[in-house]
Amino acid sequence: MGKPIARRGWIVAATALGLAACGTPSAQVGKPVVPRVATASAAATLVDPQGQPGGRATLTQLAEGLEIVVNVQGISPGEHGIHLHANGRCAPGPDPSGQIIAFGAAGGHFDPGASNRHGPPGQAPQAHHAGDLPNLAVAADRSGNLRYVHPHATLDIGPNSLLGRALVVHADPDDQRSQPAGNSGARILCGVIEPARPSAPTPNRA
Repeated sequence: MGKPIARRGWIVAATALGLAACGTPSAQVGKPVVPRVATASAAATLVDPQGQPGGRATLTQLAEGLEIVVNVQGISPGEHGIHLHANGRCAPGPDPSGQIIAFGAAGGHFDPGASNRHGPPGQAPQAHHAGDLPNLAVAADRSGNLRYVHPHATLDIGPNSLLGRALVVHADPDDQRSQPAGNSGARILCGVIEPARPSAPTPNRA
């Protein structure tokens, strides 16, 4: 009689293992990793396709919208398109034609309103991509900065959150009309927007 009992125990153990395996969530490749908590500030470290540092972006939640400040160095003087992209990945990937390009894994422009249309920044999400930003001006010393308060983006939880998205700087200016990316050329800098880490407290030397 002992053998049937042992067999039943083996079946119960195997069933439990199967249920545990079914309950394990699968990885979502290409989807932004969005934290489940709101934050008042965030940042992105920008790198070039070789992984070398090229600047930094800081984002701060204000009453009138989300302040986005971008500082870059080491890129060509002139205006550069800058956009918020849907995926939080700064790796090579396909463009809409299927060609592998630098930072292609960042996907297309952030478009929570499903507008499917590129255009000037600040429009309602249903009219244009919420990822459309003003051009970034770079001076002769190859440094540049941009400050923009986005009226339709946030760091709070929800579809308009930029946490876990990518910020991308392009080689050419954005003409703010050509589809799907303003004819702004190659992607030359990229960074993933993450919650800002709090500063370490100063040790008490008293």
